[in-house]
Amino acid sequence: MGDSAGGGLCLLTIQTLLEHKLPVPRGVVVLSPWADLSASGESHIRNRHVDIVIQMNDDDNDWLLEQLLGPNYTQLSPNSSIYSPLFGSFADFPPMYINVGTAEILEDDSRRILAKAREVGVDITFEQGQHLMHCYPLLFLYCTEARNALEKINQWIERIFERKKMSTN
Repeated sequence: MGDSAGGGLCLLTIQTLLEHKLPVPRGVVVLSPWADLSASGESHIRNRHVDIVIQMNDDDNDWLLEQLLGPNYTQLSPNSSIYSPLFGSFADFPPMYINVGTAEILEDDSRRILAKAREVGVDITFEQGQHLMHCYPLLFLYCTEARNALEKINQWIERIFERKKMSTN
């Protein structure tokens, strides 16, 4: 499980495990995953003024890429699957649960992952929080929608473990 950049790292980790033919987890849960370092999704523009968590201007993505990829970042490609799991393969992925708010700049990262994963037959559950912010389930102490989202995630995890338990009997 991971949120934001951690969600992107979860996806990259599973892609790497599959590439090296290593065992993968029974399932993966990502909240508002940052999966496209190139910021090519329309929500980076569309939701720029409504995202209250991630405030980015045009120049901020270049600065952020330099911090993440180092001083030679301009020689590296942010739309490489090495850095951006959106551009990697989702073939053979374990079941996946994606949660995202519709008022965040990373909304399209999640929607594009959903489309790519469905194309290759991944068992995927997608939940969007209408008009909600980046990683809104983390606000479970304050927000009913967040508590409901965490309950749905918990039920999904229980089903994944039950499915595995039934397959081993």
